[in-house]
Amino acid sequence: MARPLLEQDMNEYTQSLETPIEEEPMIDARQASFALRLPYYWFADPQMRAAKRIPHYLLSRMVRFRLSELEVWFRQNGRVGQAGKLGTEGGDD
Repeated sequence: MARPLLEQDMNEYTQSLETPIEEEPMIDARQASFALRLPYYWFADPQMRAAKRIPHYLLSRMVRFRLSELEVWFRQNGRVGQAGKLGTEGGDD
C-alpha cells in the first residue's frame, strides 16, 4: 500500500522533537561572581540585582543564574570601571 511521501519525513521530524534538548545548568551567586569576576554581593543582594538589572531566576528562596544570559548582560552593559560601577569605560577591545 502506498503512503504519502511526507509521512516518513514527518515521523523523523516528530521523533527529533521528542528527544529532550539539553538545558544549560543554573549556577548560584558565588559561581556567577567567580565566572564574571564581579563582586559577590552584586548577585546575592536583591537590591543590587535590581539596580544592575542582572538576569536571574527565583526558585523558591534560591536565586539562580544562567551563565550564557550573564555573559550577554555583561557584554551589553560594558566593563566594570575602577570605581566599581558598571559602565562603558574602555571602549571595544
